[in-house]
Amino acid sequence: MSDNKRVRVTTINALTNYFRFFLTIIISFWLIPFIIRSLGQDLYGLWSLTFSIIGFFSLLDFGFGLGVVKWTGESRINGKLDYRNSMLSTVLFVYIILALAGMAILIIFSFFYGKLFSIPEELIPVAVTILIILGVRSLLIQIPMSLFKGVLFGEQRIYLINIIQILSNVVYAVSAYFALTGGLGVVGLASVNCLAFFAENILYLIFAFRKTEKLSLSLKKVKRSFIKEALSFSIYSFITTVAGLVLFQTDTLIVQLTLNLELVGVYAVALKINEYSFLLSKQLVNVLTPLISELKENKEDDSIRYLLLDISKYVAATGALITLTIYVFSKELLYFWVGEAFLQANVPLLILMTSFLLTIPELIASSVLTMTGEHTFTAKISVISIFVNLGASLILVRFFKLTGIALGTLISIVINNVIFTLRKAAKIYSFPYHHYITRVFLPVLLPGIFLVAAGYLLKYFFPVSGLWDMIIKAIPGVIVYLILFWFFSIDKSMKQKVRDRIAHRRTRS
Repeated sequence: MSDNKRVRVTTINALTNYFRFFLTIIISFWLIPFIIRSLGQDLYGLWSLTFSIIGFFSLLDFGFGLGVVKWTGESRINGKLDYRNSMLSTVLFVYIILALAGMAILIIFSFFYGKLFSIPEELIPVAVTILIILGVRSLLIQIPMSLFKGVLFGEQRIYLINIIQILSNVVYAVSAYFALTGGLGVVGLASVNCLAFFAENILYLIFAFRKTEKLSLSLKKVKRSFIKEALSFSIYSFITTVAGLVLFQTDTLIVQLTLNLELVGVYAVALKINEYSFLLSKQLVNVLTPLISELKENKEDDSIRYLLLDISKYVAATGALITLTIYVFSKELLYFWVGEAFLQANVPLLILMTSFLLTIPELIASSVLTMTGEHTFTAKISVISIFVNLGASLILVRFFKLTGIALGTLISIVINNVIFTLRKAAKIYSFPYHHYITRVFLPVLLPGIFLVAAGYLLKYFFPVSGLWDMIIKAIPGVIVYLILFWFFSIDKSMKQKVRDRIAHRRTRS
């Protein structure tokens, strides 16, 4: 792929990623308070708890998903289409077996679900019902059908995935509204969630076959030797995925086991804000994953170094805008969005957002290491992360409750992501570790001082009266940040490239 085409494809994929993400944010911004009002705090806590439980069953993917992206992406360069088809056929066969086994385990687990998590007796039948429905969604549908989404991803047809997800999100939001206003409750909500997800994955299947050169899957192509080969890469990706689930799912379980169901809903709101912030930064990182495979095949180390430092800085800047704005307006966001009862989530939210900002450069570093042969290292770090996060959270929750659980996440991020992973990436690609401080964190954080100052000044003189008023008052700080970042944090060569591209656009028009 030529450099111009590579830039064009990456840009289109990234822009559609961001558009899809912001539309999802808008839908969730409206839908979550609506669900809370419709279900009540306890049932919303049950809804959040069920998704956390189901999240662990998604581990049955065993990391094959990243392998699908890798094998598909590499086949575009080396032309080994028969090998790709055999690997994908083998993975699909394994996926079907894993999905059926997982569903059987979930059904057995459902008999103990209520007592194990101290769910009130009157809610146990409902809890088991939505557990099974969401189990069908995340096991029988998601695991086998995720192969086709992975194929489109490896083909760098990410824009197509985004279009499908946009349609799915809109359909789900509309269906959820009618289900809840029609009195179908949490069971109806789970049902429409499952159906919308099924339709989404059918579209992935159709377009994977239409858009991928000579894609062919069959039982005849399944080979036992390929299972071992697939596991040699995927098992390490699986371990890394476990760590991600620990960060996003285990916290909810610890709240339920050590505190109560009501606080699950409270903490879930802080987690949801943090999760969407995290996903925003991952929009560009996800686009880079198949590109990293291509750069590795072509041995373009300079381009990889550019990703590790310069692209990390730009992605971290978007994260800083979100994090620092939430630092200023966190209480107002919680109060006007979901209500006064959720102000308990304020301090945990601030800690989780700090963790999010610190982990951004690691997202790119981890992707680079995983896709360039260092997947064993990222897996080892992930294992350490599991124990640090769990241990710290279980100790600190006794003293600080919700805040202690958030602190456990922060400690894990600092030790494993900021220190070990970034240091490893710097060593392999031959640049000083302190460049992450001087070329990524400092250029991103220094303009943030003025963003925070502008926000607090506006709040002091003009108190926030609602969500839209909060958004308006956040804009001046964002503008100040962007101006300062442009003048003091972007290097001259990048500024010139932007100017040249603008001039080229004007000439063409």
